[in-house]
Amino acid sequence: MASLSNWSPYETRVQGGMADGRFMNAAYTVIAAGPPRLANVGGPEFLGAALAAGDQSEDMLAYPIGVVQNFNLSHNMQISRIFEIGSVRSYYIPGRVMGQIGLGRVLYHGPSLLRVLYAYYQDIIPPTFIRPTFPNLGSATVANPHDVIIPPGYENIFLNLASDLFTQPVGMLMLMKDSNEDTLGAGYFECCHVPNHSLSTDAMGTLIQETAAVQFERLVPVNTEVVSLITG
Repeated sequence: MASLSNWSPYETRVQGGMADGRFMNAAYTVIAAGPPRLANVGGPEFLGAALAAGDQSEDMLAYPIGVVQNFNLSHNMQISRIFEIGSVRSYYIPGRVMGQIGLGRVLYHGPSLLRVLYAYYQDIIPPTFIRPTFPNLGSATVANPHDVIIPPGYENIFLNLASDLFTQPVGMLMLMKDSNEDTLGAGYFECCHVPNHSLSTDAMGTLIQETAAVQFERLVPVNTEVVSLITG
């Protein structure tokens, strides 16, 4: 980082120590879906150790969401600003924080977006059967083994957001690496719900696109092996 005493817009970058060819972009970020709480499967330490070790243990927890075209994460904090009679100054009182994720995806082949988000889920009580998309820890340790009554869909296509399956929360993992495949950080979004889902195409189109809004209760940072901070 350049100091202000020797900073020159013609000679000095504001942020120094940037290695050529080492960068981050969408190709080195992956989004996966899993059980609603990390505490049900060993906590963030378990996931962090698996990610840092570079083995496949995390595949038993989270299912990568493929063909994602857009991902956006936002947090909103409620702020109350209080004024008083007799002064132009004010006070700030922070309130609740609410987070939301937006997903855009192409339905290329295989599971739809809602099916992928609930890939870990298992319901083996008739009449509605839902099998996990992959062998995982969450389906065996989920805190609430809900019996789904209204079918969300069958096989790979889940479209019925009115199904009581979607009253149950899920979790989402975000893992970020750089172009050297060094992990910079990861986080797990707990207790996710999907209040909005849409699927669209048109007569001249060649793609079927899905979008979903996801609200989550909290973001749990996952401690992983990270690259050194960039300094001047």
